[in-house]
Amino acid sequence: MKRSFLALFLALCLMGTLFTASAEGTNVVRVGMSYDPNTLDYAEVNLDSANFIIEATAEALIRDLGNDQYAPGLALSWEKSDDAKVWTFHLREGLTYQDGVTPITAEDLRYNLLRTIDPAAGHGNANFIIAGSLDYFEGKADADSVGVKVIDDLTIEYTFENPAYESTFTSISLFGALEEACVSKYAETWGASAEAYLADGPYMVKEWVSDASVTLVKNPAYYNPDYATLDEIQIVVGASGDVAVDMMLAGQLDICDFTKPQQIQTLQDAGYEVKFSYTESYQGLNVNHKGKSEETGKFLGNANFLKALNLAINREAMVLSVRQGEVPANRLTAPSEAVYQVNPEYEAWPTAGDPALAKEYLDKALEELGVTLADVPTFGLMCYEAQGSIDTLAVIQDMWLQTLGINTQIEAVTIQVMIGNAMSGQYDFWLGGNAPSVPDACESYLMGFTTANYSPLRGYSDPTFDELYNKTVASTSLDERYANYAALEANFCDNVLGIITTWTINYELAPASYQNMFITSGGTLNISAMTK
Repeated sequence: MKRSFLALFLALCLMGTLFTASAEGTNVVRVGMSYDPNTLDYAEVNLDSANFIIEATAEALIRDLGNDQYAPGLALSWEKSDDAKVWTFHLREGLTYQDGVTPITAEDLRYNLLRTIDPAAGHGNANFIIAGSLDYFEGKADADSVGVKVIDDLTIEYTFENPAYESTFTSISLFGALEEACVSKYAETWGASAEAYLADGPYMVKEWVSDASVTLVKNPAYYNPDYATLDEIQIVVGASGDVAVDMMLAGQLDICDFTKPQQIQTLQDAGYEVKFSYTESYQGLNVNHKGKSEETGKFLGNANFLKALNLAINREAMVLSVRQGEVPANRLTAPSEAVYQVNPEYEAWPTAGDPALAKEYLDKALEELGVTLADVPTFGLMCYEAQGSIDTLAVIQDMWLQTLGINTQIEAVTIQVMIGNAMSGQYDFWLGGNAPSVPDACESYLMGFTTANYSPLRGYSDPTFDELYNKTVASTSLDERYANYAALEANFCDNVLGIITTWTINYELAPASYQNMFITSGGTLNISAMTK
């Protein structure tokens, strides 16, 4: 994904001319993005730039307005069963795609969902919250067994394995509409260019210059034209970090996100404002509770041993030295997540660590295991072969050695080897991150620690955790789910199922006059209704 300095310099020179001229229009906004969108295929999209474009150009059954507020999208109304597992949606009449001719029907929604979980395709965004979807994906049942049913052209019914919520239906990957004939026409190139993309949101893709820019304009066929307040949105590819700072100072860019305090301060001094911040990921050490070997697994399966390691880490010192711009984490859930507000005072561990308590837990672990410190093996610390990752592990390595006398070996490998080792359980600790999800981390992260989803990746199984997890996902309302999730999170943190060290926080900056920007519940920037 990285571009050469020369290519980036030439692209920015061209964009400087292009966007300065375009900005003379009546209502144009320029947004900086790190990477080219890559693809706008709903079933494969995984980059921030692509998610931003899809949020502006496509519509789901329910529209996310930010701050846990939702509004009718493709669906004008809906009902749900008492257990919140069966939802029936009634589409707006007269909906069309951006061409203003092709109608949107309930069958388009069914097609989109089945395409995303198509077992022959293996799409990256396949998700199995719909009843029968996993059996279909695994080839144990046919498509008719999946819990999605077209009642008529404007009515569709979904049946879920567990209760669903309004936030569930803001996912365009599962609950957006696709016109099968158009997707079939472009086949594997669907979503790879402006021409091979037919959507239905407030904006449409006018031009896509690969690895340089994407231009969005109003969709004249959108059912609520007043929602699209901007005449044009120009996405500048390759604009991030110091490059983006320079472009904003030169008046060539309007909106961009940053993580480094010095960059943020420079722009604030120039009159820009932080409009909001949000958590991009949890960072830390994944733990293989079975260990890479029987010898290491003996210790990694002991909760007190993991508590000792967790408390021996000074996260504040880590941020100052090798994780600058990130925030020391004191629990799993980050402050920008809605579920955080259920128990904002909860602190699972001190961010500065606690060496004395760490030694107490180590002594307890050694006693339980019937060994001495001399019997503790050397543990592997696996990471991608990037200097920043190696430096992070070196800090943790030193803290464990100095505080507890625990020896480790850093294993920097290629991305392919790292993923292969992780999936097969050939690691002790693995440095990585996990993105927050909606409405919480259950299906995206914590599911991997349940007995039902046991795999070598986590090597963990515990009936108490299973009970708490199942109770959480069976909650029939968000309030109930959040309350149950608090107990689940506490279990995760108390037993150190993963060692969360920092939260990566993004800060969105724009001119002071810009209003009505927001981050969706899924963590995507939305400026559709923004005013200047």
